[in-house]
Amino acid sequence: MTDTTSLNANEFSRRLFERMQHPNLIRNLHTQFLYYQQDGIAVPTTLNDAVPDNCWVVSPLTQILGYAQDELPKLNSTVLRGLMRASIAVLGTPLRRAQLDKLQIFNNQCLSTNVYADAWQQINLKALRLQALQNHPDHALMLRSLNAQQNSMLMHKADQDGWLPIVNRQVYLYQNRDHWWSHHNARMDDKLLQQSGWSIRLLDADNHDDLLRAEQLYNQLYLDKYSRHNVQFTAEYFAQFSRAGLLSLYGLFNDDELLGVAGFIGVDQTITAPIIGYDTQQPQRRALYRRLMAFVIRYALDRNLTLNLSAGSPDFKRRRGGDAAIEYSYVYVRHLNVYRRATWRLLSWLSRVLYRPLLERFKL
Repeated sequence: MTDTTSLNANEFSRRLFERMQHPNLIRNLHTQFLYYQQDGIAVPTTLNDAVPDNCWVVSPLTQILGYAQDELPKLNSTVLRGLMRASIAVLGTPLRRAQLDKLQIFNNQCLSTNVYADAWQQINLKALRLQALQNHPDHALMLRSLNAQQNSMLMHKADQDGWLPIVNRQVYLYQNRDHWWSHHNARMDDKLLQQSGWSIRLLDADNHDDLLRAEQLYNQLYLDKYSRHNVQFTAEYFAQFSRAGLLSLYGLFNDDELLGVAGFIGVDQTITAPIIGYDTQQPQRRALYRRLMAFVIRYALDRNLTLNLSAGSPDFKRRRGGDAAIEYSYVYVRHLNVYRRATWRLLSWLSRVLYRPLLERFKL
């Protein structure tokens, strides 16, 4: 198994496209993969229409409505739960009518965070847009996982070409080793990696039992604790992507018991960790999450890479040196009918005027 950053960007995209032709590697993903080339850049692209309960990485409807449904049980107020349930029901019909899921997503790796090769900052976005619309003229176009710290040139190109920005969430970046190490919590967590009896080892792509256990550990955190609409990776996905050099998958062991898992995917100087999981039945004093996060951050910074640690656990990440960045999706909708176009414009406006201030004020 190779380090995830050892592949050049185009080889990474080619292998990703080939592997995603295999069905059911991600259980809840229903999409078609296309492959464009522009300015020498390989662009794996998802193409999809309305599929009920599709994975949110290809479905804005699931991202807006499905996640809202998952949050309802967490509300303590019966009245508030009822109001939210009614609101979701009211919103569902007009959003489905706007065919939000009828879209092509460029560079879609079907991860919580898509990573962009350095060459994307110079791409001719207009030419790529025209190429994609020539093939599928009734689909919206989307770029996910953009932030000003890493993708400022690409965001500028999208603005100039008439794309709409939509605020997604606040992510946390690790780019400076000294900044990370200056935080007391980071140093305390790092000491956990030296404790006797604990080890972190690269998992063997041919060890089916370990990969099944890794799938179970990921599911305990991301599906059982958070949302069934998260990406439902399979052990076969882990095997295929590890063998192809697309994924570096590590296990956290106490003696020989596999208790946690961390998986890295990266291109050029950017890396992300879309696969994190641990045995949630273990007592908190065993610090499984802290051990995994300490390893993930050190893994990136030891290699002088920028780590995009995605959203979630914001206070935890800030206390370990994570720098907050607002993440956007950009959509191109000028070719769509008036209703669909207006719906996307409204979502863009609401996300920028209402949602972004909430993210920043409450440090979510």
